[in-house]
Amino acid sequence: MTTDEQRRFTRLTLDDTTVGVIDVESGVEFTADGRDLGGEGLRFSAPMEPCLGADMQVVLRGKDPRLPPLRATFRVLRVTRATSGWDVAGTLHRL
Repeated sequence: MTTDEQRRFTRLTLDDTTVGVIDVESGVEFTADGRDLGGEGLRFSAPMEPCLGADMQVVLRGKDPRLPPLRATFRVLRVTRATSGWDVAGTLHRL
């Protein structure tokens, strides 16, 4: 870990992971591309801009069918414009 790193956990790259997302308040659903995952957080690339502080249900599915999907509640902490879509980061709860 570098001296600039402020995270408590190492992040794992999610190159081949699809993230199914449902906004709890509005019911809007979309599919995102996983970027990285840590002990308490998740980052994904989304086709739409979610609201800061939004609570979402997420389901992470990798390409390996032997691994079961990871289901969790997610709270949006950061949203930034990306080349194609939005870079979304937040915390995971109730895994």
